[in-house]
Amino acid sequence: MRKFILKTTVILLAAAAVFVWFRSDASVLADASALGMDDSSGWIAVNSQNPEVMDTLEAAQVSMLQIDLPWDAVELSPGAYVWSVKRDEKYTDFDLLFSRLAKHGVKPVVVLNGGPVYLSHLYPQQPVYRDQLLASWENYVRAAVQQFGDNVDYWQIGGVINDPLQWGLVTFPGAESPSATPDPGLYGEMLEIAYSVIKSAQASDMVLLGELEFTGDCVFHPANYLQVLNDLDLWYAFDVVSVSLPELGSAPENAAVDSCGIMPIQLSGIPGADSLNAVADFIEITGDKLLWVHGLRFSNEMLENEAAARGTLPEVTASDYLARASGLYLSFGNADRIFWSFNPLNNTPGLIAMQTYANLSHTLGGRYEGSNLPTSNDAFALRFRGSGKLSLLAWYAQGGEEALPMVIGGVDGYDLHAFSTDSVSLKNKYGVDLPVDAGGSTALLVSERPVLISGHPSNIKQSVTQTVEDSAAQARAGLQAKLQNWLQAQKARAAASVSEWVVEQQASLLDSLRSSFQQWLQKSLGLAKL
Repeated sequence: MRKFILKTTVILLAAAAVFVWFRSDASVLADASALGMDDSSGWIAVNSQNPEVMDTLEAAQVSMLQIDLPWDAVELSPGAYVWSVKRDEKYTDFDLLFSRLAKHGVKPVVVLNGGPVYLSHLYPQQPVYRDQLLASWENYVRAAVQQFGDNVDYWQIGGVINDPLQWGLVTFPGAESPSATPDPGLYGEMLEIAYSVIKSAQASDMVLLGELEFTGDCVFHPANYLQVLNDLDLWYAFDVVSVSLPELGSAPENAAVDSCGIMPIQLSGIPGADSLNAVADFIEITGDKLLWVHGLRFSNEMLENEAAARGTLPEVTASDYLARASGLYLSFGNADRIFWSFNPLNNTPGLIAMQTYANLSHTLGGRYEGSNLPTSNDAFALRFRGSGKLSLLAWYAQGGEEALPMVIGGVDGYDLHAFSTDSVSLKNKYGVDLPVDAGGSTALLVSERPVLISGHPSNIKQSVTQTVEDSAAQARAGLQAKLQNWLQAQKARAAASVSEWVVEQQASLLDSLRSSFQQWLQKSLGLAKL
């Protein structure tokens, strides 16, 4: 017994030492959370001075929040940057916003979008001149990085870049409801400039592509747009691929997000997840990048109809659907992070769903290990593991509130507790103890309301071993990402150096030609003898 205690103590000390060593550089360990929030309505930005807003984010364990930094609002004249802007009769002080988010442990994803309203253009005939746009863009990105670099580690380059309406705001800034054909070539130049500026300031900062939505125009489908960027040799110039979802109008298992028919290598039969996995397949083949999904939300009208059919509240249905969609897209969709749309004025996501978000935020942050059930169109039990713990998200896609038995295998060696996903707490006293039989299976009653099953290893040796393994896996992923970022930064700097060298050589060549021309001129005019 004494030997076991001594051995366990040594393992714990070693694990602690490794963890502290990795933590010495926060960029090494990847963020454990699987979820984020989109301030899609700008509500948080304009209400950030209200302490209750920040308390709500902290209570919901929101670790990452997407925030717009509109170019057309912060630079009304060349070089005159104003970091406090007026929105909906309210002011947003971005310095104050980002510092408050940092104090509450929320990492902002800053979206650099919009266009320079001071540049000349005539809609729809003449967009802003390309060279002027790129020069102004570099100044804007540099100013934003210098101003907020201490509190911002994630930069999204553009809003929705394959949408004509949003791209029109870049090339026709200030025009009323402009529309313009997306231009991956021009965007690629903007991306390259932004990447160089951001990585030169802080190599560990993450650069996100502007969001790619699943539009009706298949020419600009996310996979096609990514192919163009790769053909332009710009795959190095970003760390994260961002895609945005439309408002979903049916249950997560049936909701379609793409009408272009681009399918993944392996089908799951879940339309939304398959569309995301098709993009993930392209990313894996082309070069390893993270895949983040933005804008998860459901139609309020659909939620009301579904709630009436189930005999429950729309807020409950919204919570259930958001949980189920998050699980499906993280597993079958191969997404690394899911951002929920946040718009309180539209009751999105709602108080019940906010509690669900808090419970799922970290429990689904581990790696997906597969489903614990045979292939089924109706029954789901998605298995995730991280920080030495097991998490299972289980539900039936049909049947409403009627609870049906579900047997889940492969859980031997764990102490299990089941919770409703919107449980007020994940402490054991708020859950239901699930016994595990001799065959390593457990059974429970499940309905359309998803159940979150938390599993802790039964003995301390297994607990320590799994914690070390999971921490090592997380650290390894973080180190790989850091190494990749460093290599990409070196490539960007090398490219910049080569570019500077080319300019120097061109200048030297011009000087040489100019000197030769002057000598020829002097000789031709007989001035050489004077």
